[in-house]
Amino acid sequence: MMQRLSMLVLIVLCALTGYYLLSQHVWERAVQVEPDAEKPLFTGEQIKTVQYNADGIRSYTVDAEHLEHYANIDETHFNEPVLWTYHNGKDEEWRISANYAVLSDKHILTMTGKVRIFNLLPNAQIHSVATETVTLDLTTRDFWSDRPTTITGVGFQTEGQRVKGNFGNHQMELLNDVKGRYETTPR
Repeated sequence: MMQRLSMLVLIVLCALTGYYLLSQHVWERAVQVEPDAEKPLFTGEQIKTVQYNADGIRSYTVDAEHLEHYANIDETHFNEPVLWTYHNGKDEEWRISANYAVLSDKHILTMTGKVRIFNLLPNAQIHSVATETVTLDLTTRDFWSDRPTTITGVGFQTEGQRVKGNFGNHQMELLNDVKGRYETTPR
């Protein structure tokens, strides 16, 4: 009788162990975990990215100390970004830096905090632009800011409450309460 009871306990123990192993390894279904909407899908340090147009010509590069890409809102956030645009894909044309930037899925880059724009082409009439926020359409190269802006160039400094323009054709227009200071150069 004891031998039969021991055999029954052993069979039940083997059955339970087999069931446990099958449920843990064989019958288990793969579970797809959704990314956390609050956390970035990926991050990077000391990054440099290069963008080319449809003809394979370099349009711009972005350098940043840190970046975070959020898939759920399709935005990329940059710390200490520097945007370089190029004339004909070769010559550095504009250098735009800020404390922070957000790139949307529509190629709209909004830069905030000590935005500084420098024209790097020789013989340029405009040397620099300073503001606190600027938004750039990286496809059309249009830009605009609704914050006070200062433009410094050859023999002039002009300030306004807003600015809009295009980096491709080097046009800038200050709007609202525009003040300027001009210096004449001796001949």
